[in-house]
Amino acid sequence: MKKILLFALLVVGMTSCYNTTVCVGDMKPDDAAVEVNTVKSHHFIYGLVGNKKIEASKYVGGKTSYKVKYYHSFVDGLLDAITWGIYNPTTVTFYAPYDK
Repeated sequence: MKKILLFALLVVGMTSCYNTTVCVGDMKPDDAAVEVNTVKSHHFIYGLVGNKKIEASKYVGGKTSYKVKYYHSFVDGLLDAITWGIYNPTTVTFYAPYDK
C-alpha cells in the first residue's frame, strides 16, 4: 500500500500546470482584453486523443484580433487524476481587445 501511495504522490508531483496563450491578429500578450467565451476541450489517454477541433471564429464574435488561453483548471486536473489520465479535459478561454 505504501508503494502505491508513494507512486501516486510521485505522479502528482511530476505534473505541472499547463498554460499557454496564443495571440491572433494584432493582439499582443500584454494588451488589455476582456473574456468573451470559455469552452471545454475533451481529450483522452493523457491528452493524446482529442475529440474535435475548436473553431475560434464561433467564440469570438467575428473579431479578427483575439487571444486564446489553454489551461488545466483545478477541476480539469481533478478529473484527470480520478480517471488516471483516461479523460483529460482542457479549458479554453477566448479574449477580445478591450475597447474603452
